[in-house]
Amino acid sequence: MLSYGEIQTMSFGKQTNLLTIILIILIPVAGATGFLITWGVMRGGGASTEINVEGSTTVWKIMETSHQEFMAAHPSVTVTVSATGSGSGITALIDGQCDVAMASRPFKPEENTAAGGELTDFAIAKDGLAIIINSAADPLDVTIEEARQIFNGEITSWSDPEVSDAGLTGDIQVVVRESGSGTRDTFNDIVMGDEDQVEPGSQYVSGALEKTSNQLIKDAVAENENYIGYVGLGYVSGDVEAVSIGGVAPSKATVVDDSYPVARSLFLITIGEPEGMVKEFINFHFSPTCQYIVEDVGFIAVGTKWDEL
Repeated sequence: MLSYGEIQTMSFGKQTNLLTIILIILIPVAGATGFLITWGVMRGGGASTEINVEGSTTVWKIMETSHQEFMAAHPSVTVTVSATGSGSGITALIDGQCDVAMASRPFKPEENTAAGGELTDFAIAKDGLAIIINSAADPLDVTIEEARQIFNGEITSWSDPEVSDAGLTGDIQVVVRESGSGTRDTFNDIVMGDEDQVEPGSQYVSGALEKTSNQLIKDAVAENENYIGYVGLGYVSGDVEAVSIGGVAPSKATVVDDSYPVARSLFLITIGEPEGMVKEFINFHFSPTCQYIVEDVGFIAVGTKWDEL
């Protein structure tokens, strides 16, 4: 009798003949199930690998395309991706619920402690955070301090002198990301002056609307003239107006030259040094193919391919 290894190494013609013989034996016994199992063995497909990725809705904008490209290049690998927010992704990684976390902020010391000091991050792109207002507005420029005052409720009306250049009317409605979002943490660090996140949520004006993704904030601002929010640079398009900060507009160029103050790196995170296909998956995100995707969806390529981690 032929072994499984011998079946795998047979020529296609011999496989076909043997398949016919096996089907004659199996179909009366096992029916269609026997056919499917036998066909899988005869084709010699090999073991499959599954990589589970979870986390940042910002990094998802890259991952939405990159994981498909990776699977196309590695047919035996299945990559599943869930956009749940940076904090949720890192928690899932620590709890063993995923292989790779997506994060739009560095991991926190307490998260690394929970992972036994083994968290390892890989910056696959750069991004700026843009404060956005409705496209009906005129161009607006604010300082970091004025931005903080808008979001903490010290500036409450579009007629206030700090924001009157926008040409909008009525009360300002602030829209922010939910607690646990890496986008929110970055905005809190840089704009709201709360690097340690001592009291999450206390930074914002009472009545601030919370949204669970960049896209939902963008949609809300695009549909309501008195709304103001913040999103990753890759989400800025013609249906919203990006606010300049200190005379500098958010763009790829101003993030790269460090003239725009609200910028960050985007990460993939693993526990320990990745191995096997997870390592291949991380490396792929530094390849020219994936760095093109980074640029194509509106972020900034890091310009370096890591051949070895």
